[in-house]
Amino acid sequence: MIIFDLVIDLFFTLYTSLGFGTKEYKIQTKMEKLGEEYPNMLQCYQHNQRIFETDDNLAELVLSLNLKSEVEKKKLVSLINQRFKDYT
Repeated sequence: MIIFDLVIDLFFTLYTSLGFGTKEYKIQTKMEKLGEEYPNMLQCYQHNQRIFETDDNLAELVLSLNLKSEVEKKKLVSLINQRFKDYT
């Protein structure tokens, strides 16, 4: 049983140390998927990555985005365009 716990702990540590379970990785993944349909959003994210990851409000908007909903995607794109007018 102790070995099983150690294996689970090792797996979890490896998973998070590689960055897969982090907020930053999730934001990057969502923005890359959004960038397939809206390339300017991916460019905006790449130039302002630190802001996307440190601004709690913006990060929460991206993390809560339902990529299957066209309405939600358009709403997020509109909000990002308002915030970063250089990338519209």
